[in-house]
Amino acid sequence: MASIVGYTPKAGIEESVPVWLKIDWNDEVLHNIYRDWATYYSNRRRETFALHYYNKALELNGLDDDTLYRRSQAKRKAAQIEGALQDARAASKMAIERGRPNVAMSQQICDALFELNRMEMSKVEMHNQKRMYTGVKAKTFDMRLIVIEDVIKDATGKACAEFYLKNQKVAKIVNAIIRANELIDERPRWKILKEQGKCDVLSIPEEEEEILSPLEAARRQRAFNIAHQTFLNEAWLDVRFMKNLNKNPNLFLRQCKYSKDFLEMFSRKQYAIVRKFIKMIHSRSPLYLASYLKYANNDLRKKSRSAFLNRVQYQTHRNMNADLKKIKELRQKKDLRALQQYVENIMGEYYVIKTQRVMCWKFEFINEVYNTLALALTEQYYVPKHFKPTSKSMFLLLRLKEDTFKEVRPFVFGDRSTYQDVDVEDQASLKAKQLIARMERRILFADYSIEKCYLYHQIASEHFKQGRHDECCLNARRAMKECKNCNSWIWAFLACILIVKSNTTLYKVERTKEALELGYNIAQKLKNPVLIRFIEACIYLTDELFKKKASMQTDRQSKIPDRQSNRSFDRNQMHM
Repeated sequence: MASIVGYTPKAGIEESVPVWLKIDWNDEVLHNIYRDWATYYSNRRRETFALHYYNKALELNGLDDDTLYRRSQAKRKAAQIEGALQDARAASKMAIERGRPNVAMSQQICDALFELNRMEMSKVEMHNQKRMYTGVKAKTFDMRLIVIEDVIKDATGKACAEFYLKNQKVAKIVNAIIRANELIDERPRWKILKEQGKCDVLSIPEEEEEILSPLEAARRQRAFNIAHQTFLNEAWLDVRFMKNLNKNPNLFLRQCKYSKDFLEMFSRKQYAIVRKFIKMIHSRSPLYLASYLKYANNDLRKKSRSAFLNRVQYQTHRNMNADLKKIKELRQKKDLRALQQYVENIMGEYYVIKTQRVMCWKFEFINEVYNTLALALTEQYYVPKHFKPTSKSMFLLLRLKEDTFKEVRPFVFGDRSTYQDVDVEDQASLKAKQLIARMERRILFADYSIEKCYLYHQIASEHFKQGRHDECCLNARRAMKECKNCNSWIWAFLACILIVKSNTTLYKVERTKEALELGYNIAQKLKNPVLIRFIEACIYLTDELFKKKASMQTDRQSKIPDRQSNRSFDRNQMHM
């Protein structure tokens, strides 16, 4: 049976009119037709079409209690529990007024209250509805009463008491947040903002972004996984897939103008339905009850947690040793690109979510990793053998590429480049932006100064690669300032070298000289003869460039009066 939701016959000769529209049905027959179609779709779990036809049927006859009851069932399947409760109450009221109360409608009210997690109200309603029936009909409520009493006992029993005693402080904070959200301030927005000392003329309210630490984000992700694994077993992977699907740009393509909005609305709606059913399951059988039933003995539960902690500590310690060994191997191979990428992966994804309890010797490990990386980066700065100063020597010492200009591609009308999207960004710059944003977020929650030094240095390095020299110098100076808190002169030296590179690229000789003098002082504190010789060579090349630049300026200034004297001599000859 094809769907005819939203069908409106078009005017004209070309469009054919359906056969069922040609017959002049009365309202009662049309009502029955729509109700049967809705029942057909409801039995096949197509609730959208079912609700559409139930609404059409009720528009023709709104006093039919059977149609209201069926629509209540369809809304329950679609997780519209509030609407299902309203329809069930209205249908039961109509049936009672007609002198034929219906047991199914009464049970529908109790089930809707139960699914809304109103356990006490459901129990009260069940006792009230039970009084209207006798015999077999009254016994149908007994099994439901047993279920509700067991659910209330599980949710408020000994497991709940232990859970609240263990999380008493957190429960107070959550209770305060819930009460604050329940308070509704009906005053105008500008008055509220004025009392808070904020701008009271904002036309669009600012939405504050919730910035989570990597540890908190990992905790929430783990809690999400544990909850769905507990309730759905292996089917929890489908829920995680639906969650990730809502953020997947490959599904919501901008080029698909007609399907993008529909797919976005449909995926979010279906995920919201699944989440609502999961909350129903959680309210009937909370997570703390599952944990309590798994380990009813408190000593056994503590022993299990201690054993699990020991296993995690042992595995983390093994991973630390393996990663240090890998970092030292990459340093010996002098593969700096692979070394930087490896350090960023392990420190930004794995060790950033490890606490002191799980990761013993965390501070010493972080120092070892970042200092090894810094030593590997400084080993590339040295004066090669048989070094001869030339015009390109400064770029060679600093490992900089020479000035390269991109060739201008000729424009060919009708070529593929003609139809490229203007908003398409370069992939390299897009990756750099994502990496910088990730590192800036890590800085907010970094506990150790040496980690901040590394992050500021990497951000400055990414800005330098993208040609943003002002941002590069700014973040390099932040790194040097942060190095004073941890006495890490090696990271200060690397940040100073970045400033030297940026100024050399822009041919700012004076600023390059100032940065080199600062770098020379840091190299002396490091007591590294290779770095001292490297800085001395850079200073020598900068002085030569400075002298050459000064001589060129003096030559230009000396030529200006000669030209003026020649012009005056020519004018005198003309007058003579």
